[in-house]
Amino acid sequence: MQDPAHPYWISQFGNNMSNTSRPAVLLIGGLDPQGCSGIVADIQTTSAHGCHGVPLLTCLTEQTSQGLTSIGALSEDVFMRQYQSCVADFDIAAIKIGLISNINIAYCISKIIDQHDVPVVLDPVLSSSSGGITLKHNVNIRRFIIKNLLVKITLLTPNLSELAILTKSGNISIHNIRAATAQLISKGLAVCLVTGGHANSKWSADYLNTHNSSFFYFYHQKLGKDVRGTGCVLASSIASNLAFHHDIRDAVMLAKAYVNQGIKKIYSMGCHTLLKHAMVKIELKDLPKLCYDHNLIGSQFNFPLCQKRLGIYPIVDSSDWIKRLVQENISTIQLRIKDILDDQLRREEIRKAVSYCDKSIALFVNDHWQLAIEENAYGVHLGQKDLHDANLSAIVRAGLRLGISVHSYWELARALAINPSYISLGPLFNTTSKKMSFVSQEIGQIKTWIGLLGGRYPLVAIGGIDRHRAEVLNKMGIGSVAMISAITKADDYKKTIRDLVSDWR
Repeated sequence: MQDPAHPYWISQFGNNMSNTSRPAVLLIGGLDPQGCSGIVADIQTTSAHGCHGVPLLTCLTEQTSQGLTSIGALSEDVFMRQYQSCVADFDIAAIKIGLISNINIAYCISKIIDQHDVPVVLDPVLSSSSGGITLKHNVNIRRFIIKNLLVKITLLTPNLSELAILTKSGNISIHNIRAATAQLISKGLAVCLVTGGHANSKWSADYLNTHNSSFFYFYHQKLGKDVRGTGCVLASSIASNLAFHHDIRDAVMLAKAYVNQGIKKIYSMGCHTLLKHAMVKIELKDLPKLCYDHNLIGSQFNFPLCQKRLGIYPIVDSSDWIKRLVQENISTIQLRIKDILDDQLRREEIRKAVSYCDKSIALFVNDHWQLAIEENAYGVHLGQKDLHDANLSAIVRAGLRLGISVHSYWELARALAINPSYISLGPLFNTTSKKMSFVSQEIGQIKTWIGLLGGRYPLVAIGGIDRHRAEVLNKMGIGSVAMISAITKADDYKKTIRDLVSDWR
């Protein structure tokens, strides 16, 4: 989740960031004399993110709107003296690499990476959006990236044409992008983000391959005009987010939101179109959506929404508990069966649970969506892993509500593409009810989730919630709290429920 010192939080809560808290990001790349891309765009981006950009020039290019006419590579000696000045007074928190001017500079960059145990983002500038000469035909640079740099970097961010150059492929399309990125990962690359903004598609779609998983980020229909420097801005934004210790999937998600915000406020500078740099409050419309299948790019499910305030929402593991809760006038309940492995026994337990609930009770079945449909439950709750296997179309056709667990921004992107009935946020606090793969969140982060999602989706808070925390969350505007141990392990669960319901009103 978000680092509480990150300016996305600061912009929304009005906190001032001291200079000492600004991470230094080493920016390696070329100078665009017109200030539209390269190091200039990198510095603008890192500054907007609350980082301090430390520029290390590889070359002094000559380029205009007519294209790149000269690389203007610096000598190794000058480059390395620059580097020593860059790091003399700063601890580098992340590195972003752009234009590598020649093979000698490439070797220097490799040595520099070895000096820093920090995230490294490489934007392989092998083609220029402004045209003119490129490094496309510099076989040595390409070979060096493949053999020496891929194993050292955190993330590679090629566009489609650059990916084709690196993999010696023909035209890269959405249909063969998985195989092309897998080729680079097989050579030691950790993560590859392919920017698809240059593709001929009505959607702006990027592809992320993390070796363990892969998916597409997609955004609204693209602009009809080219915006200069977007590749530089995206990579620098990701590097800045990584400097704040974001998970790489969240770092990409937030960077996409930053670029989307900037593109919505494009302006003209001479004959160029540039995006506006500003760190402002994230809105839901700024966030991309996420899918695992390219055939789903641009599509969205339409599950019926739940009421805004679901109230006290117990999660229990048996039909017996369902019966008890119904008798205590609890109207929203989740049945989460984990220990019953026999299919028939599981079915019977769900059937009994449904039989205890009349139409005034919203009973959600965790995970077992087929049985929930067959036994006419009110809804289904799915975690992120379960979304891979569930037939969402079947759930929609059955008329069931769908709740989705969200722990991070990239998981939110997945939820936005599905358009669920409610979103469950957590773990908000440390909990012993299940093993957590995510760090618990804090009150400041919860406020941001409410501001971002509260106007669109019913929100359910989960994770380590007791009576006091439930009361706090209620006053903050959360519409529901999911509770497990606070109810099932209470000395007097009936009194506990009465107190919680009374507080919630």
